[in-house]
Amino acid sequence: MKKVSVLLFAFLFFVVSGAFAQNYGTAIGAKFYAGNGSLGGINVRHNMKVNSALEGSLLFYSGGLGLEGLYEYQGPINGAAGLNYFVGGGGVLGFGTNKNSGTSFSLRLTGGLDYKFADAPINVSFGLDPFFAIAPSTGSSLAVGIGLRYTLN
Repeated sequence: MKKVSVLLFAFLFFVVSGAFAQNYGTAIGAKFYAGNGSLGGINVRHNMKVNSALEGSLLFYSGGLGLEGLYEYQGPINGAAGLNYFVGGGGVLGFGTNKNSGTSFSLRLTGGLDYKFADAPINVSFGLDPFFAIAPSTGSSLAVGIGLRYTLN
């Protein structure tokens, strides 16, 4: 029984330490895109596991608003505490307002750097983000994404 208890404790220790290997759990703030028109909005990023995160945004732009959802694979950069790289993709569902009342859908890729300050609950990110419009028309553009978030945990 003692061996089972020791093994169970060791297993739980490794599971818990691996679950909190990220610099933060959830962060909320703002994200801005430059390069394909003015886009910006409210952003939430949640680290699910050591190497994966979900990111969502409510985006505002001239003539509409959008909902963005991304899945990102991430990993630490050796020798740079608090700095991670990320790559991933997802989609953007756009809703026109006023005279631009249509709905649009775009696929989006992302890749960049994510940094959590050690002594403050602040997270910043920088990424290159190609957009691929699917409907109602097709096209592509490249944007630079900049995020500034407050870490909750």
